[in-house]
Amino acid sequence: MGIFTKTVNYLREHLGKTRARITSSLSSVLTLGRKIDEELLDDLEETLISDDIGVETTDKLITDLRDAYRARKITTTDDIVPFLKDHMKSCWPEQDRQLQTATSGPTVILVAGVNGSGKTTSIAKLAYVLSRNGGNVIVAACDTFRAAAVEQLTIWAERIGVQIVKHKMGSDPAAVAYDACEAAVARGRTT
Repeated sequence: MGIFTKTVNYLREHLGKTRARITSSLSSVLTLGRKIDEELLDDLEETLISDDIGVETTDKLITDLRDAYRARKITTTDDIVPFLKDHMKSCWPEQDRQLQTATSGPTVILVAGVNGSGKTTSIAKLAYVLSRNGGNVIVAACDTFRAAAVEQLTIWAERIGVQIVKHKMGSDPAAVAYDACEAAVARGRTT
């Protein structure tokens, strides 16, 4: 099993919070004995969008679900979750589930998201897995407007034994990213 397959498997296992939220949301919509009708499909669509599945993906899933119901491939609400899982997987082909590395120079992984969504912890987990599997990791603390984020990332970098590039609070985040890339190239880093 390669480093990137291990990374994907590790991340899959640790995305439990997201999985639990989506499972809970679906359970509240797909209550026992509820019949499949337009109201259920509308509720399901709203739930998927609010769980950050995305408008385009949700629209495709609901359209496919509606077609499957009309074709009698789906007959009860118990059939919906397995149907959604299969169709979500088809939206993300196997080759796209692998971490792609640069053919030369360092590979840069950008992590973006809203505050409180777990970016810093996810960065630490990813850096840990990559470094333990032979990657030369440098972490860039580009969130220069939140002191806690830089401090937390610094602590994680020290704990897992990877280097960190950071600037003083209020610095240009792009400058931190640039300096991290320059440091990676200078130090012969690959990730």
